[in-house]
Amino acid sequence: MTKIILFLIIFAMPAMAEVKTYQCGDDCTATLDEQTGVMRVSGTGAMWGYDDNYGRWHKPWQNENWSFKTVIVEDGITSVGRNAFFQCSNIETIELAQSVQFVDVGAFDEVDKVQSVTMYDETVWYDQDNFNQYIPNINLQISCYGDIDKCKANFLNTPKMKTSAKFSYKGKRIYTIEEAARVSKKNGNTFKLRYK
Repeated sequence: MTKIILFLIIFAMPAMAEVKTYQCGDDCTATLDEQTGVMRVSGTGAMWGYDDNYGRWHKPWQNENWSFKTVIVEDGITSVGRNAFFQCSNIETIELAQSVQFVDVGAFDEVDKVQSVTMYDETVWYDQDNFNQYIPNINLQISCYGDIDKCKANFLNTPKMKTSAKFSYKGKRIYTIEEAARVSKKNGNTFKLRYK
């Protein structure tokens, strides 16, 4: 009787969700929380690209392609690697920090459930083959920090990135001192800097 009760207790307990960490750049790690379905990329510098003959099929999280719905690329990361999230078919939300300068070719190829992208106006997207063909474009919302026209131009940077997505203004971008100095010099303006 005791063995039967113990057996029932063990199998009635919910499985504990795992948190997995992968190296995805010289100083970048990706952490997958299976319970929340969030893949979080953190660290500094560029993510690695997966662009050799078989690279896009051999990402560290290849066996978990289906298990996350949100990709958050945190401040400090400068690019999303080539083919990094290729065929991660359950992604619904993409959030890119201001430090992300570009989304490399194929980083979000063949995803079909994306509903929301949050990005800054300086982030340039390169070819995402099939990105738009797979997404029901009418439902795709792109929230932009900074200049919305620049944001739209940088998202639709290549002919393959055609979309009827809705772009909306999310808020002001925060300028670094270097960016403010460059803009000020270019436009002959004076900026007041407010530290956050």
